[in-house]
Amino acid sequence: MMSEEELIQLVQRIRGASGCMVDLDGLLGKFEANVQDSTASQWIFESSTGRLMTPEEVVRKAGVKPKP
Repeated sequence: MMSEEELIQLVQRIRGASGCMVDLDGLLGKFEANVQDSTASQWIFESSTGRLMTPEEVVRKAGVKPKP
């Protein structure tokens, strides 16, 4: 499991990714596997408020999966 700080860094990396869709899919899969809300990856790129959420807001809203 990833820490909150690691997830924030992952969101930053996803937002900065360019090029291969396979790489982006892998990063998104890693994010989704480590948060409580598996649909949360949509918040990385869009927002219902019209303002893009910060990486910290995305991770906090998604909820970090607790360690087993």
